[in-house]
Amino acid sequence: MKKILALLLTLSMVLGFASCAKKVEVPSKSDVKKAAAEEYDMDFKVDSEDISDDEKDAEWVLISKDGTLEVTVTWNAKKPDEFEFDDRELEEPTTTTTEEEPTTTTTEEEPTTTTTAATESSENGGSNANPNPTGAKYVNFDEMNFYINGKKYTLGKVTLQQLVDDGVPFKEGESENFGNNLKSKYQSPSIRLEIGDGWTVSINVFNDTDSGKPMNECYVNEIYVYTSQRRADQKILTFDFPFETLTIDELKANSGEPNEKVYHNEDDPTFVADYLKWTKKGTKYYNYNYYDFEFYNGQLRNFYMTYIP
Repeated sequence: MKKILALLLTLSMVLGFASCAKKVEVPSKSDVKKAAAEEYDMDFKVDSEDISDDEKDAEWVLISKDGTLEVTVTWNAKKPDEFEFDDRELEEPTTTTTEEEPTTTTTEEEPTTTTTAATESSENGGSNANPNPTGAKYVNFDEMNFYINGKKYTLGKVTLQQLVDDGVPFKEGESENFGNNLKSKYQSPSIRLEIGDGWTVSINVFNDTDSGKPMNECYVNEIYVYTSQRRADQKILTFDFPFETLTIDELKANSGEPNEKVYHNEDDPTFVADYLKWTKKGTKYYNYNYYDFEFYNGQLRNFYMTYIP
């Protein structure tokens, strides 16, 4: 782990002459990602953002797009032209393809009268086969679901403690922080799950109350999935779409065109990237709910789902 101070050159035009500015602006997420990319020569995603009520302090947690590095970036209005970086390496995905066995946790959903194996898997979400054959939208801001061992969980509803009680597999050492106090209106750092080789999965919880409370009492509001090309065939984590087989055309056919500009890059014909993102503004906060799908050479590799009330 190391700490680094870096000049935020991209803010120079924003800050201008300090003597004339009425207020120092908090850096944007784009500024933070750009500074981190220049410092580490890697591309990053913003995992969480915490800004103090007086906007004099801010902290961001970034994850490299290859899932190997987590960087905590801090900023203070007293030194508005500087960032402080604190990094730690994440477990690097391997190419092992051994299959993880699911636990015996059972679904709380009522079974349908259809008895085909495909439909049963779909109802409890316990398979990477299409878990939603009813035609429901894969992008559904009214119910942002994920499934662990076949049990359905919804962002904004399930608490961290419920996941613990259900035996959800967390990375070693993560549970040591679950009793820590989380400030009002703050989001937690990333909490990593143990899913399988080639899968880097993390969740975040959010304290949506007016006072601090333990992390385990807060609800889950984000889940991020980063995978390697040769990820293990796992059945622990699933979604309301077939992660393993989903194509861009199928995603658009089901959920329509993204409301954010599609990113497409084929500068390197051996590595074509497509990012599709749907967003919806929260009614209580200024942040956005979003579904973010990242395809590489047509394969869904990374997925991000965030709920903001």
